[in-house]
Amino acid sequence: MPFAPCISVQDTAASLAFYKKLGFDVDSRAARPGDDIHMLLYEGDFCAMIYRNEDLKHWLPVLKDTPIGFAGMFYLTVDDLDAAHEHIARHAEIVKELTADHTGQRMFYFRDLDGYVIGVNERAALERSEMGRYA
Repeated sequence: MPFAPCISVQDTAASLAFYKKLGFDVDSRAARPGDDIHMLLYEGDFCAMIYRNEDLKHWLPVLKDTPIGFAGMFYLTVDDLDAAHEHIARHAEIVKELTADHTGQRMFYFRDLDGYVIGVNERAALERSEMGRYA
């Protein structure tokens, strides 16, 4: 896990329920009162930490004036892009429909409850592309 995003959220229960509807799994063994942090997994792979905003700002006070959200996006790699799109579209706002980039990789983007944008692409296509060296 060379780079592990920690997503600050307003309501961890609501965010975890949202992600579970999308097919994610949650490991909450690290969570405790005053440190409401959860590990988010997809198809068995670690994706991110979900951290209650109030607890995150207590843990790292330098973030106390930083709003939830950011300008950027995260990427999620899945085995079956069409199935993931069909499932996620039933539960989340799709902000960019299925499209292909200059390498031929297909992807789509959705927004979570706190405004984070997640791009979803297909593992096999990513591995075959020039970006595959980073997969």
